[in-house]
Amino acid sequence: MIARITAVLCLVLVLAVAEDPPKKPSLDDFAWLAGSWEGDVGGGKFEEQWLAPVGGVMIGMGRVTSQGQTQFVEFLKIVQEGDEISYRAIIEGQPEVPFALSKLDGGEAVFENPKHDFPQRIIYRLEKDGTLFARVEATKDGVTQGEDFKLKRIR
Repeated sequence: MIARITAVLCLVLVLAVAEDPPKKPSLDDFAWLAGSWEGDVGGGKFEEQWLAPVGGVMIGMGRVTSQGQTQFVEFLKIVQEGDEISYRAIIEGQPEVPFALSKLDGGEAVFENPKHDFPQRIIYRLEKDGTLFARVEATKDGVTQGEDFKLKRIR
């Protein structure tokens, strides 16, 4: 009888201290990214805009302008399909490139596609001061190269 009570108490104790299983990421976890952002890049202006997550997708766009001319345009999506979340970039004239979510920690998200030439990683992080840090990077021959963007929320 005492052995049975001890076993039950041990089971209760184990269940009480057991960690909850990790929460699966949801597109709603990216709501902090929604809005309009801009920053300086190479003598020009970088803008990125994201619509709020609805219906399993966030839609975004980015562009770089300099001296009144558009230098670069990209169309972006963050898509949830079941438990999987991916970032998809479409640069004018090129096919869509998918990047799988590899890390989501509060206001930081990392997406990766090691088979892509550049970038292989896309990183977004909401800083404590409300700015958005964005980075694109790739590793080739053991050397990581990238470009950083500091963006402020506008409008």
